[in-house]
Amino acid sequence: MIRRKNALLDTALACVARGIPVQAATIAGTPDGDWITHADAARAVWDVAEPPNLAVTSCPTVAIWRLPRIAGAYGKRLYEQERPGIWPPTMKLPDGDWITCTLQPDTNLGRLATGVEYVKPGTPVVIPPSTTTDGRLRWDGTNFPLHPLPSADAVLSKVLRAEKEYIELHGQLG
Repeated sequence: MIRRKNALLDTALACVARGIPVQAATIAGTPDGDWITHADAARAVWDVAEPPNLAVTSCPTVAIWRLPRIAGAYGKRLYEQERPGIWPPTMKLPDGDWITCTLQPDTNLGRLATGVEYVKPGTPVVIPPSTTTDGRLRWDGTNFPLHPLPSADAVLSKVLRAEKEYIELHGQLG
């Protein structure tokens, strides 16, 4: 019998190898268990016939950000126009907002665009290749957590610029 590739297990193991805590989650995105930081524990949870969804959290290795719908989308385009060597993993949420991942900032970022939120350590974010009640989640732009992450300033400064340009054009945020 040929077994399908277990992408959830592969992603969980890659996260743990990079120092990113993982947690099982239900299809509704509810946490289901403790944070896992060791490969053997990850195998025990995700190396099963029907593995649970996969959640991660901000940690010293990765900063997870929630970006507002309009400024996040336009900021992403501004970042892409620079043709960077490192692309941030970005996922569109069902409500139109975005999740993106960067390196942890090493300095104060200053003012952030309205609605940009840092996902605090311990707060779970369900990531691809999980399947939720809204469908299968997908990263846009990279193969997280295998590819390197860009700096927080490089990504979030574009979101702030996008917000400023949008307000100049439309007089207010959408």
